[in-house]
Amino acid sequence: MPLLSSFRGHAMRALLLVVLSTLATPGLAQQHPPPATGFTGYHHTAWRAGQGAPGDIWDIQQDPTGTLWLATGSGLYSFDGHRFVRQQASGGGAQPSLNLVTLLGDRRGGLWLGYYHAGIGHLGSDGTLRSYQRKDGVPPGVVSAFAYDSSGVLWAAVDQGLRRFTGTRWEKPPASMGLPERHAHWLLNDSRGRFWALVGQKVWFLPKGGAAFIPTGIEVSLMATLAESPVGEIWLADRRRGAVPIADANGLLPAAERQARLLPDVLASRLHFTSDGAMWAPMRGVGGILRVLFDGKRAVRMERFDVPQGLTSTSAVPVFEDREGNLWLGTNLGLNRFRAQSVRTLTEGPNDPYRILARNADGALFGYGEDMLPYDLDRRGLGLDRAGLQRAALLDTRPLWQFEWTSLARRRGAALEVVQFPGTARGLQPQALHFPAADEAWACVGENRVLHYLRGSWTEDARITLPGCTVIAPDGAQGLLFGYASGELVLRDGTGVHRIGATRGLDTGPVTAVLSRRNLLLVAGETGFSVSSNGGPFRAVTADIPGVLEGITGIVIDPDQQLWLNGGRGLVRLDLADAIASARTGNAVSPRLFDDVDGMPGIALQSGPIPTAQLSTDGLLWLATNQGLAWLDTTRPHRTRTAPSARIGDVHFGDGSLPLRDDTVIPAGITQLQIDFVAQSLARPERNRYRYRLSGVDPGWRDAGSTTTAYYTNLGPGSYTFEVVAANEDGVWGTTPTTRAFRIEPSLTQTFWFRGLLVILLVVLVAAAARVRGRHITALVKARYEERLEERERIARDLHDTLLQGGQGLLLRLHAISAMPTLPGEAQARLESAMQAAEDSLREGRERVSSLRGDAGNGGDLAAALTAVYDEEANPAGMRLRMAVKGEAPELRHTTAEEIFLIGREAIRNALAHSDATDIEVELNFGRRFRLHVRDNGRGMAEGAAREGHWGLQGMHERAARIGGTLCVLSRPTRGTDVALSVPGGRLYAQVPSSRWVRRLRSCGHRPA
Repeated sequence: MPLLSSFRGHAMRALLLVVLSTLATPGLAQQHPPPATGFTGYHHTAWRAGQGAPGDIWDIQQDPTGTLWLATGSGLYSFDGHRFVRQQASGGGAQPSLNLVTLLGDRRGGLWLGYYHAGIGHLGSDGTLRSYQRKDGVPPGVVSAFAYDSSGVLWAAVDQGLRRFTGTRWEKPPASMGLPERHAHWLLNDSRGRFWALVGQKVWFLPKGGAAFIPTGIEVSLMATLAESPVGEIWLADRRRGAVPIADANGLLPAAERQARLLPDVLASRLHFTSDGAMWAPMRGVGGILRVLFDGKRAVRMERFDVPQGLTSTSAVPVFEDREGNLWLGTNLGLNRFRAQSVRTLTEGPNDPYRILARNADGALFGYGEDMLPYDLDRRGLGLDRAGLQRAALLDTRPLWQFEWTSLARRRGAALEVVQFPGTARGLQPQALHFPAADEAWACVGENRVLHYLRGSWTEDARITLPGCTVIAPDGAQGLLFGYASGELVLRDGTGVHRIGATRGLDTGPVTAVLSRRNLLLVAGETGFSVSSNGGPFRAVTADIPGVLEGITGIVIDPDQQLWLNGGRGLVRLDLADAIASARTGNAVSPRLFDDVDGMPGIALQSGPIPTAQLSTDGLLWLATNQGLAWLDTTRPHRTRTAPSARIGDVHFGDGSLPLRDDTVIPAGITQLQIDFVAQSLARPERNRYRYRLSGVDPGWRDAGSTTTAYYTNLGPGSYTFEVVAANEDGVWGTTPTTRAFRIEPSLTQTFWFRGLLVILLVVLVAAAARVRGRHITALVKARYEERLEERERIARDLHDTLLQGGQGLLLRLHAISAMPTLPGEAQARLESAMQAAEDSLREGRERVSSLRGDAGNGGDLAAALTAVYDEEANPAGMRLRMAVKGEAPELRHTTAEEIFLIGREAIRNALAHSDATDIEVELNFGRRFRLHVRDNGRGMAEGAAREGHWGLQGMHERAARIGGTLCVLSRPTRGTDVALSVPGGRLYAQVPSSRWVRRLRSCGHRPA
C-alpha cells in the first residue's frame, strides 16, 4: 500500500487538492496545445500494402539481431529493412491462426505470440512453434498484451482476466492477489519495478516485491493502454477521455493534477514517449498519429501526421522505437518509419536564393540574404520568428562585415556603411573575401587583383598576380592563403609570397575551400580533398562513398576533432584522425553523409566568396546551402557507435534456393551461386556497407558497397566458407564476420574415383601409344640397320675381292722376285721390309673387313672377337690371356658392340705391345649396365703418359662418349693398368633385360599347371 498511503487519510492533502482544483487557471484545466501539420525534424518513409508490406499491423517488436517482427491479421512477418517475409513455423508445428494481435520477445531470442481467439504461441529462435490452448490454461478470447514483472514472471492479458506462465502452462493468479476475473487488456512493468494492469476497466498495480495487486480507483474505457515517459510518469491513453498522467515516482498523481494535465484531444490507441519527452500517439480509429511536445509539464505543441503527409493509412495502432532510435508505426495499409533528422533548416531565415553566413569580430554568427537584413543565429533565438531573429541581430551594435554584389558594407546595428572597392575595381564583383578584424578586409576582385582594406584605406598587393582567385583563408597569426581556379595556392606571409602546387602533390582541381590549423593544411577542390602535415607534401583523402569529397566549399573542425565538410553531396563528417590516416596510407575512409533524409535542405553553395560552413561558439554548425541556411548541433551525438550484425539469407542456384546455414549442401553440377545478406541496421539500410569473401575463391575481402548480394561463377565441388561483415551509415564496421559453411556436391564426372579412372586410362593410352610408337621406331631402325649392314657386307666383299686379293697377288709376285739369286743383297733387304709393311696393311685391312661384316653381333661374338685379337697378335713368350664373361650374353646392338670391340681391341693391343705383362684379363659383365675391364699386371704408366697415337687412349675416350658410356683408365708404375668401360644397357642391348621381380612374375605366369 505504499503508493496510495501518501494520498489517504490526510485531511491537509485533501484540502490542498480541493484548493488546487478550485484555483486552477483556465490554461491548466485540461490542455489544448496549438495544432500543427507535419512532424518537424523527422524524415518519413513508407512501405505500403501492395508493394510488399503487410497490412493490418497490430504490434511491432525487435529481436536481438535487430530484425523487426510484425503481428498482423495475415500472419507473422519479419522485416530487415529491405524485405518483408511471412514466417512459416518449422519442425512440423501448425499455426493455430494467422490473425495475430500482440507480440513480446522472450529472453532467449524467441517470440511470444498473442492470437485473436486462438490462444498463445511461442516461436523459438530455431523456428519451432509451440501452441498453448485451453488445455494449457489459456481461456478463449483475445490475447491483448504480454509483459514480464520485476521478478521475471511472464503475464498475459486475455478476455477472461490475467494469466501467468509457470514454464509449462498458463494459470490464473491466486485469489490472494486481489484481481477480479474480468476482461484484461493491458500490462506495463515500469522502470521502478511496479507492475501495472488494466483489468475490469480499472487500473491496478503490483508493487515491486508485493504479493497482491492494489486498486487505484481510476476507471478506464475498454482497450485503454499505458505508457511510461522518460521522467518516470505513467500515462493512460483512454479512448474516451484522452491522454493523462496518473502516477509518477512518488505515487499516484492527485486527481486535480490529473485533470489539469489531461489532453482531451489525444484520443489515442497507444502511447509512446521518445527520449526528448515527446509523446507519440496513434489516434483511435482515424486521425493518423499525433506528436505532442512539452515544456516541463505543459503541452506546448501538437503536430499531426496523416495520409496527406504520406502516412500509409489514417488508421494506426502500434508505435515502436527500435534500438537505433527510429520510430515505427503500423497501420492497416502498411508500415511507416520516422527517423530523427540531425540537420535542421532555419525556416524563418532569408528566403532568397543567395544566403550568406557572416561572423563579427567577436565570433558571433549572423545570416543574411540579398536584402542585407541580418538574422541572429544564436542558439537561444532558434524559436523566434523571422522578425524576432532580425530584431535580435539589429540590436547587436558590434561591427559586422557584409557584402553585396559589387561592394562591401560594415554594419553596426541598424546603421550600414557601404565600402566601395577602389579605382578600376569599383563596380566589380568579389570572387573571394576574408574579414580578419572589424576594420580590416581582404578581397580578390577582377581577374587578378588582391586588395587589402585597413582602417579606411585600400592597398593592392602587386606581388600576387595569379589569375582566378577563389578562396582567401588565414594561415596562422599573420599569413594568408589564396586558392585559385588553377588548383594552386599562394601563401602570403612575413617572408614573402610563395606558390604551392603540383610540386607538393596538390591535385584537387580548382580550389574551393582551405583550412589551416596548427600543423595541418586542408585543401578542398572541385575534384578532391587533400591534407598536408607539417609542411610536407599534399596527399589525397579517399572515401568509400563516391563523390562525397568533391565540391566542398566549407571546412570546420569541432572541439571533438570531428571534420565537417559542406559539399556537393551534402554534409560530410569524418574523424580528423581517420582523414589524416587515409592521406598517409591511401586507405579509403568511411564517412557519414548527411543528406535530405537527415534534414539537409540542399547542397552547399558553390559560388559564394566566403566559406559555407561556420561553427558558432555555442556548438551549432551553420551551413549555407542552395536551399537556405541550416544548422546541426555538434554537442549532441549524431553517431551510432554499435556496429550492425550481418545476417546471411538464402543461396540461389539455377532454379532453386535454400536458406544458407552451416553444412548446407548444394546439389551436384552447380557452378554459379547467388548469396543474399543484409545488415541488421534499420536507420538507413540503403547506406549500410558490406565486405564479403568466399574461402578458396577470394584472396581478400571484396568491397560490395551497399549491394546485398554476392555472385560467384565457375565454382567446383568442395567445401566453402562464406563470410560477410557490415558497417552502418556512420562507418562503424563490425569486427566479427558472420560466416556460413556449405558444400557443393560433385557430379559423377567430378568425383575423385572417376578422375582417378580417367588418369589411369590416360596412362594406359599413353603407354599403349608409346609401345606402338616404339615398335614402329624399332622396326624402322632395324630396317635401316639391316640396309646399312647389307651395304657394309657389300663393301667388305668388294674390298676382299679387289683390294685384298690384288694386294695378296702382289705380295706373291714380290716374294718370287725376292727369291731371285741375282737380286742384290741390299735391294733384297729393302724389298723384304716393304713386303712386311704390305703384309701388316693387308692384315689390318682384313680386320676392317671383318668389322664391316659385324662379327661382334652378340655377346658371345664380342668375347670371341676380343680373344681373337690376342690370338692374332705376336704374343711375347710367357704372356697369358684370361677371358671372363658374367651374366647372360643377350643380343647386342651392332653399332654399339662394334665401338666396344674397338675400345677392347685397342686396350688389348696396348697391353701386348707396351705393358711387359705376364697376364692379361678381359672381363665382360652383362648386367643392367654393361661393363668391360681389360687388366694387366705389367709395368703400368706414369700419370699423363698416355700417347695420342693411332687409335690411342684419346680415341678410346671419344668412342666411349659416342655410345653414352664412360671410360676410366687406372694405372700406376709397376702396378699394371686397368681399362674400365661402362655403358648403359639400353644403348647396347637390343632388348633391355627385365628386373629380377619382373622375371619372376613372368616365370610364374608361364609355370605349367
